[in-house]
Amino acid sequence: MALSGFASGALVAAPVAAVLTWLAVSWQQHVDVRVERDTAVVRADRAAFDAGFNRDWSAATGQPRPACDPAAAAELTRLRKRAAELEAKLAGSSDDLERNARELHNLMVEEKR
Repeated sequence: MALSGFASGALVAAPVAAVLTWLAVSWQQHVDVRVERDTAVVRADRAAFDAGFNRDWSAATGQPRPACDPAAAAELTRLRKRAAELEAKLAGSSDDLERNARELHNLMVEEKR
């Protein structure tokens, strides 16, 4: 008798545990994308600030400005492109999370019947 109760409880708990695990993994992936996007944005902002500071410092001190560093410009372009890609992915990820939450809610309502 106790074994059948345990087995039916396990059958009920297994799908719930799977859904909760899937939600946790989905959320972690969403957070990982946000962190990477924020890091790319901060690095791009810092590179732009450094370039502006060097320009202003050269003007304030009367020293000739060094030529534009192609590596710095390429890095800034790469970071801005990556930030835009991650922003697009994040927007899609947010849409997926909302859709998944609705589907999960509908599933829970159906299971209660």
